[in-house]
Amino acid sequence: MITLEPANVSLGASPASKEEAISLVASLLADSGHVDDAYRESMLGRERVANTYLGEGIAIPHGLLKDRDLIKRTGIAVAQVPHGLEWNPGEVVRLVVGIAATSDEHIQILSNLTQILADEEEVERLATTTDAGVVVERLSRAPASPSAPAHEAPDLASYASAELALPGASGLHARPATWFVDVAKQFSSDVRVRHRDRVANGKSVPALLSLGAGAGASVTVLTRGDDQDVALAALQKAVQGGLGEGEEEDPGPAAPAPVAAAWAPDGVATAVRGIAASPGIAIGPLWHLKRRRLVVERTARDPV
Repeated sequence: MITLEPANVSLGASPASKEEAISLVASLLADSGHVDDAYRESMLGRERVANTYLGEGIAIPHGLLKDRDLIKRTGIAVAQVPHGLEWNPGEVVRLVVGIAATSDEHIQILSNLTQILADEEEVERLATTTDAGVVVERLSRAPASPSAPAHEAPDLASYASAELALPGASGLHARPATWFVDVAKQFSSDVRVRHRDRVANGKSVPALLSLGAGAGASVTVLTRGDDQDVALAALQKAVQGGLGEGEEEDPGPAAPAPVAAAWAPDGVATAVRGIAASPGIAIGPLWHLKRRRLVVERTARDPV
């Protein structure tokens, strides 16, 4: 497991921008011999094609997959930003956890982070402490008992399921977890993922990361709902396809294409094509566009 070193923790930082915060953790990693100086550009490049905001004031910037040769040894660095920094609109970060990993060694760090997300007091403690040892201890803590469920889950007996082996060399870390969630959210069915005795919500990135599933781990994907079979097939295909790990990361892989619904209009109509802003399900009122000829009378029928 990765050991976080006190020298790689910067307390009371006040970066003026997200780019400055990423440069700070990249410098910590480079100065401690974990990465080449060029890894900073790789981390910034990754941020341009993916959002590394994890939630609840924590971001996990890391480099592009193609730049793993810039990593000398796996490690992490933490920049504490007590007063907060806007990462993206509406997202304020107080802990920046920079990651340099060539394998799945950092999975336990991510698992610890997802446990912290659920505890506001713990986030506050880590974001304001003046003792680097507090941050080191919390992020390096030994794994919790695998028998503890990652999420309260319903009875899974009625779910459709498929047992799959995770592809790639890094397990279910942030990138493949995000890819999985993007596919799962295209369907209305409930989606769960089981690893050993832990069960997580398949539509939540933090929940999936809390499973601590490393490279080659066996997981069971479960779905229940009106479109459960289609959802299960799509998720199985996504996992077997690598969850985005085999794609070139610069400028980044295309988002998973949404599955077309089996629907056709009742009668003959002219289609009005829209432009999709992002993949997923759109919910809103349906307006029927009708064209009719407007006739303007030459003489008004009344004064109004």
